[in-house]
Amino acid sequence: MTAKVGLRSLLVVGLIPFVLLGLVVSVAKVYGLVRYEPAFFAESYTAQYDTPGAVAKALESALQTNDSSLLAELQGLRWPAKFETSPTITWVQLWERTDRYITYLYFDVSVYEPYPHHIEEVRDRWVVSPPDVYYFVESGAYKNVFLIFSLIWWASGIVTLGLVYLFSTSERLGAPP
Repeated sequence: MTAKVGLRSLLVVGLIPFVLLGLVVSVAKVYGLVRYEPAFFAESYTAQYDTPGAVAKALESALQTNDSSLLAELQGLRWPAKFETSPTITWVQLWERTDRYITYLYFDVSVYEPYPHHIEEVRDRWVVSPPDVYYFVESGAYKNVFLIFSLIWWASGIVTLGLVYLFSTSERLGAPP
């Protein structure tokens, strides 16, 4: 193997995290184009869900009654996600606010389980955004995952290169592997 081929292979393997990141972001962007159901963005819905608080209150009711049509309405998605529902779920507090998302914390008091739900403004109304690939990319959560994956990937590559160098050097010196 020549040094040129080895360097080219090393470069390709080193760029794999960036290729995977590009694929994930591309999938999320394409999904974002067809994510929402236009019927849920009629004037009646935009008037009803014009504030994050209105959506948060309606979400509490939907989670308590297991109202799948109201959950679909609140999400505004073509393919609504399923959420944990229970009569003992209660809206606790505003958990986090970022540039794009407002996260409210709901709590099921019967099993002591917290459920954060993310709300964002889309087309002049507020919707509940499930934790899918679109949310993963748009919220910026992918940055931490990508960083950790890349560091592990590159550290593994460096260790592998070190072992290959060590074994090739020991073979040249005539030492048993």
